[in-house]
Amino acid sequence: MSDFERLSQILTPYAQQIGAKLWVCEKIGRRLSCIARAGEETYGESFIVYEDEKYVAFCEKNLSTEERSLVAEAVLRIKSSR
Repeated sequence: MSDFERLSQILTPYAQQIGAKLWVCEKIGRRLSCIARAGEETYGESFIVYEDEKYVAFCEKNLSTEERSLVAEAVLRIKSSR
């Protein structure tokens, strides 16, 4: 199993709870590299729902504060497993 698949498995339950597609990207200089994604795609507008010095998370819907804390938890789990 690749790192992408393993990290996407970590993200899947969070995407199901939120009910939207989630992407977690790693910042590499001025570029972003997608390291995990999960959820059903709706081809809607994406929003930045989490950002720190090394990672950014996008979602296809604007999230509540509670949902954003779920995404932050998911990113922390992904960070700790890398």
